[in-house]
Amino acid sequence: MQGASTSLVIILLSGFTLHTVQSEEFVANDERAEFKFGTATETSDQAEARCNAGEPSQLKDILFVVLSQNVEFHRQRVKDQRSSWEKLLDEERLSGQLNVLYTHEDWAPQGSWTILPLLPVLKSHDKASSAKWFFFCEDTTQVLSFKRLLSMLDKHNSCENQFLGRALQDTELAIIHHFADINFVYPDFAAGWLLSRSLLIRFADDVSAVRQDPQFSIDVSHEVAKYIHDKLDNKKLTNMDALCAGLSDEKASKKGCVTNVSPDLEDCGKVSLDDIFFGVKTTESFHKKRLNIMFKTWAHQLKIPDQLVLFSNVTDESIPTIDCGVPNTPRGHCGKLYAIFKYAKRLKKKRSWLVVTDDDTLLSIPRLQRLLACYDSSKPLVVGEVYGYGASTGHGSGYPTGGGGFILSWPAVKTLQESKCQCPGIDSPDDMILGQCIRYSGVTLVHRGEFHQARPSEYSPDFLARQTAVSFHRHYNHDPEEVFKKYLAD
Repeated sequence: MQGASTSLVIILLSGFTLHTVQSEEFVANDERAEFKFGTATETSDQAEARCNAGEPSQLKDILFVVLSQNVEFHRQRVKDQRSSWEKLLDEERLSGQLNVLYTHEDWAPQGSWTILPLLPVLKSHDKASSAKWFFFCEDTTQVLSFKRLLSMLDKHNSCENQFLGRALQDTELAIIHHFADINFVYPDFAAGWLLSRSLLIRFADDVSAVRQDPQFSIDVSHEVAKYIHDKLDNKKLTNMDALCAGLSDEKASKKGCVTNVSPDLEDCGKVSLDDIFFGVKTTESFHKKRLNIMFKTWAHQLKIPDQLVLFSNVTDESIPTIDCGVPNTPRGHCGKLYAIFKYAKRLKKKRSWLVVTDDDTLLSIPRLQRLLACYDSSKPLVVGEVYGYGASTGHGSGYPTGGGGFILSWPAVKTLQESKCQCPGIDSPDDMILGQCIRYSGVTLVHRGEFHQARPSEYSPDFLARQTAVSFHRHYNHDPEEVFKKYLAD
């Protein structure tokens, strides 16, 4: 649009880590939750006046806010990203310095990874006072040209409510998206997505004005898009072809992409199978069908009981399974999870990692070995796909989804066992209870989007095409062996 300003803020979502806090640090109605950072909040009239001034874009107008993870691998990843962007600025001969905020640092509120708690704080932050665009992305996002980014924004008026991104769309009703209309589109966080200042202010004001009831946070990209559509005048995402993901360097350059994301896992080496112990939760009624599929796909290379134990409600030496001393429950399996912890503690040979899965989890062991090599097993860590309950209010917690599988370092297993946090009942939801225990015991929870709580058909094909999956969950309405061959076999 002629004369539209192109000042912007770039917010990077490098996945997210849920920082551990003691239970007394944040409680409901804690007055400290109202603390504001930065300068006084700019009024809508002031923002509109500055927006309409048509000032030329400069680097000082750009703010990078990284929704970062407080663990060494991810801290190094954002440092490397920052270096590559500064090199790009030199190559494009853009003067000035990059301004950056990281949400693993003290300024960011609890639950920033869900976006909602971040908005009111960001709106009033002094480093955001000159921003007219807010560009959210992840720590894997490559910016290929700042000049093309600014040129793209010149076509959109930041004084108006703008919501821009690489549009993803489902092909079937999906539980992870609360069975929303499949025609609904939402942004691919890794490719980058933008809010104009006008829309961000409205978004932040709505979040501040309305008491946020505890909700599940499952796919934040979809949930943010639904919030904007349902509560902010039915505003829909505008698809941006220049925001790319999963392309080769050659294809991204030929297409004139502003951003891109590599589909490959990082090359950190490979953890030995001798350093990993696998615990699978099962029950007698699933022994024949589910365990048969498990051994046909990913578990056949593991030795029982040295590397793999199947924790059931009965002992079946023909498979073999063991009776873990916990009766089967139709819903939560907290008792069985803690039985796995107790068994692992008694192992004569100590390992670096404990992998916990369901009996209908599909898993790529070679990719898991590569992923775990990026993390320090001497630290208390839990790695997996992270959901949350109440996290968007700033007071809840995240948890590793059980169906997609999650991994605990041995210090994390030890810390959790020694904590006072236990299962309220054997049928309590194991992953959600584990999330609460992680938060209050000093363990760090790390999100990796390569793990999946649902079936491949419940994700956008474009989303799956730009990543290297490590796991999927559930066997119904598809052939799990074919799913394994298509998405997980190397």
